[in-house]
Amino acid sequence: MLDLSHMGFLPGKLPDPSDPSVTFFTIDEDHIPLDQRDILAASATLEVTEYRLFELAYTRWFGESPTGDKIENFFVAYMFQQVVPFWVRQYCRDVLEKDELGELNPVDFGVHPRPESVTMVRRGIRFLCLITFVVVAMHLIAILVTAY
Repeated sequence: MLDLSHMGFLPGKLPDPSDPSVTFFTIDEDHIPLDQRDILAASATLEVTEYRLFELAYTRWFGESPTGDKIENFFVAYMFQQVVPFWVRQYCRDVLEKDELGELNPVDFGVHPRPESVTMVRRGIRFLCLITFVVVAMHLIAILVTAY
């Protein structure tokens, strides 16, 4: 049995890893402040970094794009002292509420899909050709090896 009592976990209190409800944050859920959990959930929902979430929240609240210095000061306070600005808190609440209702559109929150670049298209075509070649080669090998 793994002994984690020195880390503050008591025997029998660890989650069962075979339980499908166990997530990455299951053990730490009680130790992560609520505001920080909301930020992590909102950034995961929008598929952006926490820093980008701060930028989006600032733009939505103040109506202007932030400079690096403005966001950096707030983000450093969040990272090292768990201080969450009110406008980030409200932004996260709005995102999570819309997501819970099933009405979340990331574009409404300033997250736009990345445009396809030429490199992405070339990689996609190359990947498609490779997969097609592998599938055809496997079929040919199966036909040649099969004895009737």
